[in-house]
Amino acid sequence: MKTLLLVILCLISSRLSLAQMAPAHLTPADEKGIRESVNHWEANLNNHRFQEMTTYTTKDISFITPIGMLWRGQQQLVQGHLKLFTKMYKGVPFKSSEMTIRAIAPDVAVMNQIMAIGVAYPPDGVNRGTNKIGPTRDRVTMTLVKQNGHWLVAAGQVTAIDEEAIKGSAPKVASVKTNPK
Repeated sequence: MKTLLLVILCLISSRLSLAQMAPAHLTPADEKGIRESVNHWEANLNNHRFQEMTTYTTKDISFITPIGMLWRGQQQLVQGHLKLFTKMYKGVPFKSSEMTIRAIAPDVAVMNQIMAIGVAYPPDGVNRGTNKIGPTRDRVTMTLVKQNGHWLVAAGQVTAIDEEAIKGSAPKVASVKTNPK
């Protein structure tokens, strides 16, 4: 009897361990919810309704901007966007592409995408002839969490893509020549 109980306990324990090791998966509804939050973010970058960001971000969000500023909490996120978009990014278009989403836990996902950012003139939005940045392609990473059935952005970072550095660091691939017959 003791052996039977031990075998049953081992089977249950191994099933629980396997369940914990299984990769998390997103349902189509989860992926749709994540895309809606991320698309709302992009819309707000273009329409400047930054107060709406409080509807799809966590209260304690942390976000690193393309110029390296760190914003903590919804208030800094909204106020920071208002300040930057009143001057530096005023009228600058933002367009995302190549979005990928993966679950890292049942209610946690990571989203990566490319964001094309138009020409900006820091710090005050005035073209001084030497302060132009862009257009750029940036890589955006966001961590989203599911709370009360809604996917919220908990953290994000925008990193400039240095196309020349990427070209120089790409591994060399030997070319293969074939002889036509």
